[in-house]
Amino acid sequence: MTNAEMILDQVDVVKLDINLWTSSKKLRAEDLVLADGSRLPPEDLASLGTKKTINPDKLKEFNRIKKEAERICLESGTRFIGGFANPRTEIPRITQQLDDLSKKFYEERDQFLASYTADTEAWIGAHAEFSEAIRRAIEPVESVASKLRFDYIVFRVTKPDPEQQESLERRALSMSEQLFKEIAQDASQIIDRSFVGKDTVTGRVLNSFRRMRDKLDSLGFLDFRCMPVVDEIDSVLDSLPKSGPYNGIVFHNLFRLGLLLSDPEKIKRHGSGLLQPVVDLDIEPEDDALDDQVIPEPDSKLTDEDLIQPSLPEVSLPSEDTDLVEEPIIESEIDDDDDIPGFDDYLAKYNPAQDILDTVLSAQTDVATGLVEDISETPKAVIPVTPVPVVKPVESLIEDNLDEDDDEPVESEELASAGDFWF
Repeated sequence: MTNAEMILDQVDVVKLDINLWTSSKKLRAEDLVLADGSRLPPEDLASLGTKKTINPDKLKEFNRIKKEAERICLESGTRFIGGFANPRTEIPRITQQLDDLSKKFYEERDQFLASYTADTEAWIGAHAEFSEAIRRAIEPVESVASKLRFDYIVFRVTKPDPEQQESLERRALSMSEQLFKEIAQDASQIIDRSFVGKDTVTGRVLNSFRRMRDKLDSLGFLDFRCMPVVDEIDSVLDSLPKSGPYNGIVFHNLFRLGLLLSDPEKIKRHGSGLLQPVVDLDIEPEDDALDDQVIPEPDSKLTDEDLIQPSLPEVSLPSEDTDLVEEPIIESEIDDDDDIPGFDDYLAKYNPAQDILDTVLSAQTDVATGLVEDISETPKAVIPVTPVPVVKPVESLIEDNLDEDDDEPVESEELASAGDFWF
């Protein structure tokens, strides 16, 4: 069974047979009086239009009943081969509503025919200067009664002969396109009537969205793209407060939904999953959901190469052109009372260019003499006697005693002699 046959097997077609009388008659040249002597253009150039033989307001109710009948058929169906294809399950409801509407139509017709003569005379009196033109076009009441008719028929489309099957399948498969166009037309009317230039809507607009939703739902078998749109409408309507009026973010969500439904191509794209939902709700996962997450065990077969080794953070060295900012040197507080007396004088007299040995012996003598005098005067100062440290090898002294500001190492003999000095 083809897709077209599956569609036709689920629908019945309701065809309305409603005829209205409009009281419009062709306007003729003798109906006009041209006092200025000008003449009318020929019929092949211009048409004179029509004239009314009764007040058009008297016929408004018949037009309203016809539109109501079409709305009943379109509530769950779509236009198809001159009628309205509806799901077979909706036919009992449709026929019942059409029967009730038919009774109302004929009641209205009887009232109209009862006052038909009086209404035409009143219309003539309102346009006395054209009374003759109106009287020439008045129809008898029996003729008017035969032209006011309300009826319908329900039929089922079956598989045709092979010669005609292709055209019927083409029409059957096009029902979804017609459905999306009808939805877009209804949504456009809702936007123009209820949203444009406004910032608040009432609960009445929700009924219009529900009707479009029910229509797409009942004809969901026509196209797989119907149901995602139904779900989208449900999502928006379910998120609304229970009562209106609706403004702010709720108003904008309804407006966006109307814009989505007002374009057949957007409907199809959204149904195909190519558009984002109208309402995005950020829902945080519950704690129970996090507890249910399973953390996979590490694979024991992985090699060292497969494992990602932690890496040290990258350290960027300053370039030669970069100005280094010297950190301030924090000098520790020194108590002047703890200084060794005479040591500053020694440092002032020390000259490495002189004979190191003579300088050391002289300095030791001076320092010792000063220390003895200081000890006698200041008994608190205790000078420990320490052994002379062992002089390191020349190589290590040269290696460890590089002057940070100079590239040349200090002479080994000077370092050795200086080592004899320290105690």
